[in-house]
Amino acid sequence: MEESGENWPSDSYLEVGDDVDDLCFDDGEFASEDDEVDSFSEMRKIHRKQRQQELTERFLALSATIPGFEKMDKTSILDKASNYVTQLEQRVRELEQEVQSSNVCVTSSSSCEVNSNGYYHGSNQILPEVKVKVSQKDVLIIVHCDKQKGIMLKILSVLESINLSVVNSSVLRFGKSKLEITIVAQMGEGYKMGVDELVKTLRLAILTQ
Repeated sequence: MEESGENWPSDSYLEVGDDVDDLCFDDGEFASEDDEVDSFSEMRKIHRKQRQQELTERFLALSATIPGFEKMDKTSILDKASNYVTQLEQRVRELEQEVQSSNVCVTSSSSCEVNSNGYYHGSNQILPEVKVKVSQKDVLIIVHCDKQKGIMLKILSVLESINLSVVNSSVLRFGKSKLEITIVAQMGEGYKMGVDELVKTLRLAILTQ
């Protein structure tokens, strides 16, 4: 018993104690994890607040585009915006129909063409060149022809005979022997002529000496 006691290492208890200390956890490690959780939660709150602020600003911007709208609650804004968009779509369709109706080309034996500016003119491009554009009751007439005596009086007489009332007219010299005539007229109650027929009538009147 004594021999075994003499041979036992004197520092065995220290070694065991060191191993136990190595297995202990530091309280700071748990504290660090708690701080990370709190930080993540705070960031989520900040992001949520930012999104709410952005949505509020967008609703305000949307309400500003609606004429005569003063309510600020989100439901009213969405309902009013939806109705306003529907009205705008209906107005677009109406305008498209007006444009189509104003650009109707009544075809006959002499074909009618439309250039890039929306003017109607006869297929024969030799002078005189007559272009006509119609918008509801208004008629714009542009004539490019050779210079000749009494040409303006002749054109005005033709327009009066077919119930087109002249609102404005002008004559410009183009080169040495050409004229550029512009006339704005309005359709009278008895006006029934198509666009291509008006072009042919004016060309015929100008060519007739």
